[in-house]
Amino acid sequence: MIGVISGDIIKSQTIPKHQYDAMLYELEQSLRSVSGKSTLWNIYRGDSFQLQINNPEYLFKHAVLIYLYLKASGYEVRQSMAIGQIDNPRNDIKTATGSAFTLSGHGLDQIANQRFLFSTPLENIHESLNLNLAFADVLLTKITQKQANALYAYLTSTDNSHAALAKDLKTSRENVTKLLNLAHYQLIERFLEHASNIIKNINQGRC
Repeated sequence: MIGVISGDIIKSQTIPKHQYDAMLYELEQSLRSVSGKSTLWNIYRGDSFQLQINNPEYLFKHAVLIYLYLKASGYEVRQSMAIGQIDNPRNDIKTATGSAFTLSGHGLDQIANQRFLFSTPLENIHESLNLNLAFADVLLTKITQKQANALYAYLTSTDNSHAALAKDLKTSRENVTKLLNLAHYQLIERFLEHASNIIKNINQGRC
């Protein structure tokens, strides 16, 4: 089983032509920030992307990190996540096939005002995770660029104590705490751990 994220930049057609390269650069950097040996990604149609995650327990965290990275850079992105099978592995994931790709792609076509959508053939897991995801979606959509930047740093830093983050972000510890609290960082972290554990159990055949 693998995880797949299909996404695109919201209202990218309104971005002035002279700012397009900057948008594309930030999109590439957001994908590179979560990429590793167990991931493959591709950008297509200018503002759309697809990410294959061979360790699917990281699916939700990768999606949230991509969202926070781009939000901190001034862009809104929507992402359709899915777990499922891969039938035809390819280095160029545009030509890969399997239920994970199909579900993720169809989800992106159907996504409305949400920033995140999750699909899986397991309906009981699908409904449970999507309910939790809906709450997380509301919280993440409302955060500011500065809050997104602080939350991204918190979720990715080896030392994510508020004092260490303040040094990295060149601000005060009090300001870091304020930004993280406004971003509901503890709830987001708990949600990511919960989603990761559920998908890990599915992948290990415990659900």
